[in-house]
Amino acid sequence: MSVRTKFDMYLAPPSRAVFAALDDWMAPEIADIENAGIENAGTPAGDFLVGQVCGITLATAPAGRFHYLATPVMDDAAVPRGHYNSLIITPRESEIDRLAAFDPAHNRIAINEPGSFSGAITFAAHLRQTTAHDVDRPLLSGGHLASIGMVAAGRAHLAAIDRVSFALAGTACPDDVAAVRVIDETAFYPGLPFVADGALSGEMAERLRTRLLDFRSHLAWHGMATILRLRDLTILDAADYDVMATVEG
Repeated sequence: MSVRTKFDMYLAPPSRAVFAALDDWMAPEIADIENAGIENAGTPAGDFLVGQVCGITLATAPAGRFHYLATPVMDDAAVPRGHYNSLIITPRESEIDRLAAFDPAHNRIAINEPGSFSGAITFAAHLRQTTAHDVDRPLLSGGHLASIGMVAAGRAHLAAIDRVSFALAGTACPDDVAAVRVIDETAFYPGLPFVADGALSGEMAERLRTRLLDFRSHLAWHGMATILRLRDLTILDAADYDVMATVEG
């Protein structure tokens, strides 16, 4: 294994300390599992034992690749428990007041990467449904916070930012957030899941799940919840993620 944990989906300077605390929190349970002999559970299939992945990664993974563990719950009454969606933003001074006003001849779209569910795939599906336009020749930012920066600077006219990343941006880059406005949002889907390597036994995965859920008793959880606008962790049915694989981006 190159790393034991991989909690980098919402990593930015304001969140580094709380995710480092989560790494430290998971370490004793991982050490116990390794000491018990991970080889007895099979050959690890990936590059981490426990971490967080994009929901589309879980939805399209081969059977047995991951053990699903849990999902964050946003602290927003408008968001279904264990779900999230993307907020579609434009420059604050833009003339685009609704998504239907998007003109592909004059307006550019920024995406973080083509395979991103929240930043590209569900956005493309929503744009097509709303305007009949496709996401054509988008600007690539490399990350949600960078997409916000591109829109704030006027280099792009639209971008889709997942709600958790937008909450993080309020702390990480507040000036950029102040320079954009939300004009629409996509449908809701299950939030980014915490997973364990599928080669682990069910018992080992359950131990990691219990340890992860117990992180809510750690002082750092309160910092994470504030920065990412979370209120809890929940356990969904892993099959809830399957719908994400049906969205045509």
